[in-house]
Amino acid sequence: MNILKKLKKNNKVNSKSLLDDKLEIDGLEDKLNLKILLLGSGESGKSTILKQLKLIHKIELQNDEKEEYKTGLKRNALQCMNILTEQLSSHDLDFEQPESKELSRLLKTAEELSLNDDENHFTKEVANAIDFLWTKEPSIKKIWEKRNDFWIMDAAYYYFDNVLRFIDDDFELTEEDYVMSRIMTTGIISTEINVPPLKFTVIDVGGQRNERRKWLHCFDNVSALLYIVNLNGYNSVLFEDNSVNRMQECFNLFKQTANNEIFKTTPIFLLFNKKDLFEEKIRTESINICEEFSDYTGSGELMDSLNFIEKKFKSALNNGDPNRVQVFHIAARFKRDIKTTWDDVVAKLKEINKKELDNILKELKARNVESYSTMDLKA
Repeated sequence: MNILKKLKKNNKVNSKSLLDDKLEIDGLEDKLNLKILLLGSGESGKSTILKQLKLIHKIELQNDEKEEYKTGLKRNALQCMNILTEQLSSHDLDFEQPESKELSRLLKTAEELSLNDDENHFTKEVANAIDFLWTKEPSIKKIWEKRNDFWIMDAAYYYFDNVLRFIDDDFELTEEDYVMSRIMTTGIISTEINVPPLKFTVIDVGGQRNERRKWLHCFDNVSALLYIVNLNGYNSVLFEDNSVNRMQECFNLFKQTANNEIFKTTPIFLLFNKKDLFEEKIRTESINICEEFSDYTGSGELMDSLNFIEKKFKSALNNGDPNRVQVFHIAARFKRDIKTTWDDVVAKLKEINKKELDNILKELKARNVESYSTMDLKA
């Protein structure tokens, strides 16, 4: 009987030891998971960057997701064209083609119906109406030139140019369609990206004002902050408030977020996005139209303007080491820009955390955790 009791006791001790060892290994592996917070005001391009990261790391879309983005493209085209037609009267413009007014009514009805039920109201007739107004109605091109006076999606031109393709019976979502489709982020979206031996959890939170109260729930244990700035917004207005400049909102939000005490030692990667649209826009309008940049007196050239904006954002940081900020100029719609930027971010985080991560890997190897037996941080 005593022998039996000893065996049971030894089994319990061994089980507890194995459990403790498993918990310790799990704890070490958790430290190889770095949390990255993707922040920025609405329309900054956060979701576009996340889409590109999924494409780069071959995270495939499910069929229902593809259908959602295909529907989103149609909704984007319809919403944007209705925005343009609604702005005509306030800019003393009117339709010049006799059929345009009726086509405009058709589009407004289609959008209203789509808000009230789940039926597909984006018919070929709707697509043809959008295409006609975009290509043959002169007043639409005139109001498009005044788009900085009101809110409209930056990619509206893409939806109009491709609207007839969206309605084809055999329409297949391309990578570019996926990247350009605009579905407003609500809530908190978490995406895991494996870069062995590390795992990155990228957190995307909606940038609109009514979504920002959720940001605080994501601030703990952040390894890096990716803050996205919409360069193209320096002379345009917010979705939420047509009286507020997009860039001014973005700057104020960066100042508030980056100076939060919780991010005092957190690496900050400042991504100035939509560089392609910005380069085109500054040819006709200086960045000093934005109140925050009203003291700009430079040449107006691309790099001179970018350098000024970069200095402004860096000067807003008054908490912690200013050298922890690393800057990138990108156009998120191009995968190569995101691939290069992401590689640099990963390399920098490996460098910053090298000592701790090396120790973790050594400990895992010492414990004969097979998946880490040949890994290091050089890759």
